Amino acid sequence: MKVAFLPAAALLLAEAAFVGAVAGTYGDQASVSANTFSIDTLDPPTGLTAGVYDDMLLVMWTSTVDTYAGGYYVLRSTTTGGPYSSIATVTPSTEQYYYDWTATPGIRYYYVLQTYFQNWLSVYSNEANAARAGYTAWRSPTAQAAVTSSSGDNDGFESNPTYAFADDASYAEDVNSGTAASLDCLSLSRDRHWFYNYDITIPSGATINGIEVRLDAWADYATYNPRMCVQLSWDGGTTWTAGKTTADLTTSEQSRFLGTYQDTWGRTWSLTDFSNANFRLRITDLATTASRDLFLDWVAVKVHYTPP
Repeated sequence: MKVAFLPAAALLLAEAAFVGAVAGTYGDQASVSANTFSIDTLDPPTGLTAGVYDDMLLVMWTSTVDTYAGGYYVLRSTTTGGPYSSIATVTPSTEQYYYDWTATPGIRYYYVLQTYFQNWLSVYSNEANAARAGYTAWRSPTAQAAVTSSSGDNDGFESNPTYAFADDASYAEDVNSGTAASLDCLSLSRDRHWFYNYDITIPSGATINGIEVRLDAWADYATYNPRMCVQLSWDGGTTWTAGKTTADLTTSEQSRFLGTYQDTWGRTWSLTDFSNANFRLRITDLATTASRDLFLDWVAVKVHYTPP
């Protein structure tokens, strides 16, 4: 029997052909069409809105269509278009609202959301904005004047009227607070006094929601209905709102509040109405006797507004 030996070059060609055949078989097994990958986009939530709810900001949206998503990042800015800062993570992805407890009153915030899955982030959602109502601090007057005609005995708080500029132990006095008994704010027989120059500052473009007045006041006796009536002017004292009257004063100092955060005293206010040249507060001291003495420690004003 004869055995044929192949030359070395032929052996190398045969080996190469065998290896190629094995590689080709492996390649065919790896390229099964059912195992090919599809491409997906992680979608943000839609329909983002923001508003005020119970003095908080509430952000709401419609969930992402990607059910595998982990949740959302809530981002916020004080400028439309950002830059935004992340303030919260909301899970699971079926959640559709977030309460922003940290929003400062008087500042408008702009919100966007991003969906996340592991380290994967969607693009931003649409932007929504909202603002909690703002308010000034209690403002004190720095000027005053008694009404000296057709106002009782025409001397207002005749003793130390500037003592009503601050919340402290000193106070203004109106002794014998009129020339006839009356509980009418427009009575010509009751003493009156102006307070003004409150230096009220409100952001440009804001909407006025309400005005509060605080009177820290009392009377020498609680009998004969001692009260104080307040009116506001926006044109330097030419025109006045309808009056608001306290309940009967007691013989000890108490804070009496007139108006609320949503009470505009019967009119629409502009920002210029609160300038020192225009804004005035008038107190009329009332009682069903001409001999009642009334005392005033502080007459303060707070303005509530929605920022632009």
